[in-house]
Amino acid sequence: MKKIFLPILFLTLVFLIISYVIIERQKNLFQYYKPDNKYVLFECTNNDICGGWADRLKGLLSTYAISIVTNRQFLIKMTKDCDLKNILIPNKILWDYNQVSNSTSNIILNYGWNFAIQDQLRSSPVILKEFTNESLIIIKAGIMFADVLSENPNYKIQLNQLGYNQSAFKIPFQIRKWYGELFRLNENLQIKYSDLLKKMKPTNNSKLICAQLRMGDPGHVGQSDEDMGIKFWTFINNTFLQSSNNYSIFVTSDRENFKKEAELFFVNNKVFYTDNSSVHVESKSSKCDNLEKVIFDFHLMQNCDIGVISQSGYGILGHWNRPEPFKDLYVYTKEDQTQLKMNYWNRKNLTFLKYNKFGDIFFP
Repeated sequence: MKKIFLPILFLTLVFLIISYVIIERQKNLFQYYKPDNKYVLFECTNNDICGGWADRLKGLLSTYAISIVTNRQFLIKMTKDCDLKNILIPNKILWDYNQVSNSTSNIILNYGWNFAIQDQLRSSPVILKEFTNESLIIIKAGIMFADVLSENPNYKIQLNQLGYNQSAFKIPFQIRKWYGELFRLNENLQIKYSDLLKKMKPTNNSKLICAQLRMGDPGHVGQSDEDMGIKFWTFINNTFLQSSNNYSIFVTSDRENFKKEAELFFVNNKVFYTDNSSVHVESKSSKCDNLEKVIFDFHLMQNCDIGVISQSGYGILGHWNRPEPFKDLYVYTKEDQTQLKMNYWNRKNLTFLKYNKFGDIFFP
């Protein structure tokens, strides 16, 4: 009898454990689901000017902040040239836009790059009050428009109740938490990511320097100097590699030649990069493969121990998405940030400044 009873008991226990794990995973996935049929959706479709991945993330994460304070289910519809859900899939937030039908009543708020919306959100007693009865609020934006809620006195108590320190209710301090709640790589990309990360940081003592170089679009007024690559490599070599060789170097850039250049320069260090990841995702030639590579590089930057980056939203957001967003972070920018505010696209005569805290570097 015992011979039969023990295997049955064992199998029963295994079944109960597996069932518990599945139930907890489902609870975790849907912990933020709000079944009251009120939604706020971030939208970027083929008919929209969305900007690059950084601009899209600014608007997306700001819209997520709005969903938190309005208690609406957050959705994403980013289908321009490629549906985002082919690359990133929901993690803890069920954000798939297919949850709502095309016939759902909605209002579209096209904030774009209109910073004037910040004045309204900074002081409004109840944000989006006029749209309270709308089932679906659709937001299009390429800026961090919701960070000003950290200054709105009407939201201090609510944000505290939600577990937030109001002054830290800003993308720089929340991006790692929110990005992790929203996204995980699809299965194939996750395998690729894990394999590459093991090579980049093979031991617990391994350190990773990330270099993000943005030249700018060809012919654009903000295009940087052609010799910026050698300036980056020299700075990295003189600042970090003289005292230690225990560094790998990851390079991401909007120019492929910088990646090869780094490989030739750092002969004593392993250099990693993603081939053909330099296409701007707003360009006409952008395809799903391009967006995938850009997001993959962005995902990798959360592992950087040291960041040396251009004055670029892509690089800055990528490095904020770390456990300590401002740790060992250097920006190739104007020494006089007041001068930069006056002419943001003057990208000549730049130097490397340490980005110690929010506000050190002008970042609109």
